[in-house]
Amino acid sequence: MPPHVLWVEGSPKGDRSLSSACALAYLDGLCQAHTGAEVEHLSVWDDDLVPFGRTEARAKFAPIFGETLTEDQAAAWQLVEAEIARLKCFDRLLVSSPMWNWSVPYALKHWLDVIVQPLLSFTIDERGRHVGVLGTDSRLQLLLTRSSAYDGRHPEMTDHQRPYLEYVFGLLGYTLDATFVVEPTTRWPPEERERLWQSATADARRLGRRAA
Repeated sequence: MPPHVLWVEGSPKGDRSLSSACALAYLDGLCQAHTGAEVEHLSVWDDDLVPFGRTEARAKFAPIFGETLTEDQAAAWQLVEAEIARLKCFDRLLVSSPMWNWSVPYALKHWLDVIVQPLLSFTIDERGRHVGVLGTDSRLQLLLTRSSAYDGRHPEMTDHQRPYLEYVFGLLGYTLDATFVVEPTTRWPPEERERLWQSATADARRLGRRAA
């Protein structure tokens, strides 16, 4: 059965984004290998995200504390539930993201704060362990870029991008494919930046062709 894929785009840079270019190349390879594959796109910058502020935060904890939702809270929470239900329609997620200040862009974090919800996307078993229920039948591919190298050459720098995303999606129950990382992306000569771009997108396209 052809895969039904949601690409979550974490960069706002459009065609100047290497992480987004790698995602497009990955999808090109995947669609070549899987005739009939369906791909949908969510830009956390350009699309209207479900709001998550005071009303939603209070609605989140109301049932946990045995409180009754107000009318406004109930209406707001329906949007959160709808976004989580929508994700269950996909059997594969592709998340592309740059690193911002050692972590992820705030718009991507906003979307994650919407979909990571107790009882709806994860629960707790009898031993107190978190158990994912959102992505149990789905695979997830992370495509990540970062300006600096986090390969041990600079031990003073801490990576809060890759470990966080792998942890969150693993907690939600997704089967994670090996994370694709391009680093360091800051190259000063234009020719070197172009070589990196061509190499990274070619590797991402090959990865997409091999996607199960």
